[in-house]
Amino acid sequence: MSKGAGVAIELISVGGLFLGAIACTLSSLSKQPYDLVEVRFCPLSANGENTKEQIELDKQYCSIPRFLLKEDWDLRGYYGSRVPLRDDVRLKNFLPSDNPNQHWALTGTALCLATISGVIAVRNELLNRKYYQWVEEMKTAGFDKWTEEKSVRDLTAFKRQLSTQFWADVSTAKDNERRIDSGLTNTERLNLEQQLEDNLNMTQYDLMIAQLRRKIAEEKLGETKADKESEKLSKTKDKPEKEDITQPSTNKKLELEESYQWIYKLLKLPFRVLSGEQGSGKSTLERLMIRLLKDDGWYVVVVNPETNPAVWSGVKVLADAEEINDFFQQFPETIKSRQQEARQLKIDEDDYLDTIRDRRGLNGKVAVFLMETNTYEVHGVDAQIWADFLKQSLTNIRKWGYTVCLTAHSDNQTSVSSKLKGFSALINSAPRVDCISKAGLDGEAVSSGKAWLKMKGVDDKEPLEVELYHYPKSKNFGDDEPLEQEEPTNEDTDWEEEILKWGNNLKRRPTPAEIKTKFKELTNLELNQEGAQDILKLLVYDD
Repeated sequence: MSKGAGVAIELISVGGLFLGAIACTLSSLSKQPYDLVEVRFCPLSANGENTKEQIELDKQYCSIPRFLLKEDWDLRGYYGSRVPLRDDVRLKNFLPSDNPNQHWALTGTALCLATISGVIAVRNELLNRKYYQWVEEMKTAGFDKWTEEKSVRDLTAFKRQLSTQFWADVSTAKDNERRIDSGLTNTERLNLEQQLEDNLNMTQYDLMIAQLRRKIAEEKLGETKADKESEKLSKTKDKPEKEDITQPSTNKKLELEESYQWIYKLLKLPFRVLSGEQGSGKSTLERLMIRLLKDDGWYVVVVNPETNPAVWSGVKVLADAEEINDFFQQFPETIKSRQQEARQLKIDEDDYLDTIRDRRGLNGKVAVFLMETNTYEVHGVDAQIWADFLKQSLTNIRKWGYTVCLTAHSDNQTSVSSKLKGFSALINSAPRVDCISKAGLDGEAVSSGKAWLKMKGVDDKEPLEVELYHYPKSKNFGDDEPLEQEEPTNEDTDWEEEILKWGNNLKRRPTPAEIKTKFKELTNLELNQEGAQDILKLLVYDD
């Protein structure tokens, strides 16, 4: 059925109902809506019936009709009747109603009007929906138009830039031709340009040499710390004790320095957010938090549909959408069961965490790490169940033995869940760590080793700049996990490390020409003779 035909049928139906209401109303009209009885009061004269006095009384009273409801007349003389039994009351005539079906007619009128009201209400709702859809289409069309116009503006600006550069090149070419025709050369200009390029290369070279020296110094410092840690471990070997494989080794418990104490404060919170660009150090901070929580007896659950569970050890990994949905759906019920257990034990809610301290697995203290959260719904995680889990996580769940860490690549929470309307502000106000990135040598973002600690959320006016701990790039959280720190790197190995490895593998002192070739292979930059000599000095060989 077409849209016009439906509207026509609707209008015809409403019109028919309206005419029906009018017809029912008109058919309910009546001159005498009730059954009546016409009576006359004819008092008797004391002088007799056929006397002159009787005739006068009949003219005065009996000729005037009185009308009563038939119901009242039928009750005449009985208890509650308004018409007494009198000899002077005479029945004159019974007058039935001229419209006995007026009640049904009025009922039909009410039904027609009610139906018309329902149709109008439905039509109003449909119009509201259509108006909302129209407004959304207008917004979308406006955005598309703005995007198209922006593309046109960008293209125009690009063309203008190309035209300007073209005419500048033409002018330069003509100037060179005139200089050549006049017997002059542009040697001075070429020398100046070459000098500027050499200065730029020298600046980049100095920066890379400084980074290389810093790298070597940090590696020596790491070796010193590793030696000290090995001495501590060797001292404990004389007193071996049988360890519970479910407990983290006390010999390997990680103790952070004073500059990293802020991490312990963050771990005591029920909910926290880690944000930053790709490569800014979020994953490194996640691994450190997992290690510290495991050292404190927490059972760690990693929710990441993008990862391979086989590369993890010592933690429970949920990568399948069905497993994630089940875990999220059971989470609020688990909180309720723990609350009920506290009531049955008759303990204060703040003391419940001590009650489960010795429990293991999901029955004990559980730390949940939500990684790659912007991909949950793409992999089939139910949006509503995911949003309900976040709602529960924003409450004080730590006193019930839970803590949650959410990782996001941006402050736009709609990229995390499509159902965050109404409480995304709560996530934005949660304590968070914004990892700071910097540009690497290849232009990719790498960790700067710094972060902003915002205890009041995204809009914290007084964030604290903190240092990030360089935890090893390992997902093994068993007893054989390493203790030393590692410098955060990008996906690819830095050229400093590569050139050190290359120099060590040669087993001999390389020539400056070999160093230049290797440097260009790694950085795609030219290295002068002085730079090759400096790098050669940094490489240590036994003569």
